[in-house]
Amino acid sequence: MPPDSFATTSRRALLTLAAAWAGSSWAQTSPAEAAPASAGLYQPPPSARIAYDVDGLIGGSSYSGNAELVWTRDSKNYQTQLLIRKFGLTLQAWTSAGRLTARGLEPETFSSQKIGQAEIFAYFERDANRIRFSAGTPNAPLQRGAQDQLSVFMQLASLLGGAGTSATSGKAIGMQAIGDRYAEQWSFHPSAPETVKLPSGALQAIKLTHEPTAERKQRLDLWYAPTPHYVPVRIRITEANGDYLDLVGANTQFR
Repeated sequence: MPPDSFATTSRRALLTLAAAWAGSSWAQTSPAEAAPASAGLYQPPPSARIAYDVDGLIGGSSYSGNAELVWTRDSKNYQTQLLIRKFGLTLQAWTSAGRLTARGLEPETFSSQKIGQAEIFAYFERDANRIRFSAGTPNAPLQRGAQDQLSVFMQLASLLGGAGTSATSGKAIGMQAIGDRYAEQWSFHPSAPETVKLPSGALQAIKLTHEPTAERKQRLDLWYAPTPHYVPVRIRITEANGDYLDLVGANTQFR
């Protein structure tokens, strides 16, 4: 896609993405400011397997490894996993499973597991409007449009994939984000398209950033490339102490 064309498409996608979130209860805006969201704005990508090269800094020491994001869906349900590996071992795994609806992804279970430790779960109990945690953390109220901290990657991809039906200036993209032991509020700020250097070549991508909060001093940067489908081609997690993991897409296979 020519740079000018990409820039125009990206700006339209970002504006429409903001409009979609502004029309839901997830956005940080008043009812008078909100515009109605269209179900057509949510278009999740087809099933895919994305391999990443990983480098980072952990405890002052350099880290390198690989990761894989597996996204599987049909017309009604989805499952996604993010696996962090080194020397063939899965060091940490996150799994999200749930339904695909007119509002995008609706998680039902989220889990995380570190090597040598038991898997920890969060359950979305929608009939009771609560999140239940297996690790003994007190229940949390479930907000409309809540995502877990893995499903949010593909929910944003679904919104970007369906953008283009309307355009208006928007605000930060806000939502309830569920971890394995806690619930908190996240917001993502869109920025101008950036060039992402991948092993296969450079791509223009839309960047969304979640800044640290008072509860957790962690920054999350996500880059989405529009061609052929909006998927996260780069994921960077940065801790307050300077530790980070940078996942750069090495190969994507759609199924």
